[in-house]
Amino acid sequence: MRGEQPSPDMDVADLAYTRGWSSAAIAVHSILSISTPMFLRLRVDGHPSLLVDFRHHAFDWATTAEHFPTDPSRVIVETEPTTESAPALFLLPGRNLDSLLWMIGLNSFGDTSASWLRPGDRHRLLRWPNLSQLRHTVAQMHMTAMLGNAALTVPELASIAGVTVADAQRLINALSLMGILEATRDQTPPPVAAASEVVAPPTGLFARLRARLGF
Repeated sequence: MRGEQPSPDMDVADLAYTRGWSSAAIAVHSILSISTPMFLRLRVDGHPSLLVDFRHHAFDWATTAEHFPTDPSRVIVETEPTTESAPALFLLPGRNLDSLLWMIGLNSFGDTSASWLRPGDRHRLLRWPNLSQLRHTVAQMHMTAMLGNAALTVPELASIAGVTVADAQRLINALSLMGILEATRDQTPPPVAAASEVVAPPTGLFARLRARLGF
């Protein structure tokens, strides 16, 4: 994996989502769901190769956060099994993987739910992300705080925050890819508004929650 050509043991997965980051998000989520140590290389059109070493929760990429391509023409995913004792893939400590997963999650699947999420689930934050290391908006910070105080569906989150369902869904996708959300089944999920719509102002419980949080 350290050379420019894939090694004989490497699995090159040019997945259904050939444009954008969705194939990478699916691959990352799958790798994080198994116990086998893995290396990951992402070949992003127009950019140097991106290397991920999940054992150290780190990545290496010459592209800076300011120049992150939100809609690359193609991302090719290459994976390679490794061992816990194998040498690091790049000079450590590298860059914190959370910052990459955040950007990939926000820019995957368009305005729709990540493929591993279930419609209607409630989501609650398991741990606080280090927002100082993430490129975020004020609205994203507010929504993250709300998820730390209550288990919410995507439409409820959008309603409380006063944003579109699409904006709330992108945040959920990102936090889920980072592995810091707990999802529980909602037996009676409310209807989902169109992605371009801003949900009506909240009432009752959600109005009180929003008032308590100061948003």
